[in-house]
Formats: sequence, structure tokens, C-alpha cells
Amino acid sequence: MSMPNAYLPSIPHLNHEARRRLRQLREALGLSRPKFADKLSIPPTTLKNYELGYREIGGGVFLLIANHHELNEFSPWLLTGINPPQLILTADTVSTLNP
Repeated sequence: MSMPNAYLPSIPHLNHEARRRLRQLREALGLSRPKFADKLSIPPTTLKNYELGYREIGGGVFLLIANHHELNEFSPWLLTGINPPQLILTADTVSTLNP
């Protein structure tokens, strides 16, 4: 039996970060939930449930984004949170300037 790696974040923490980044991406793109859900071919209520933490985001959603011609550039950041794209940095900057 192996010991858990103390340096790895917990699954609940990772799920929280994933839903936060998914919503952050949608908002940075200037899309409503229904429009973003349509882009991903998922029901808007499913997207809402992901963003609000009522459902865990499944790997299939990340695969949809990774294979989407308009969204695939955001996949590494969505999964890791490392090296946010300029679009996200701009949205963060705007939101901090206009609370």
C-alpha cells in the first residue's frame, strides 16, 4: 500500500479550481451560460451545475474543449491553472479595476 503524496492537492480542491477556471473562461469570452453550453454541445443546466459545484466536471468536457477549434488553446490552463492565456489575464485585470 502506497502513501498518499503530500504535495498533491485534494480532489475537492482540484474540482473547485476546475469549475472556477471554466466559469472564468466563459466570462472572459463574453459568453452567457446558454451560448457557452451550446458551443460545447451540452445542456445549459449541465454547465450551470458544473460552475456552481453541483456536479463534478467530467473528463469528457475537458476533451470537448481540447478538441474544439476555438477553445483548444485554453485546455492546458483549464487543466493545470498554469500560464493563463492573455484573454484570461485581461479579464482578470479588468475585473480587479472595476469591482
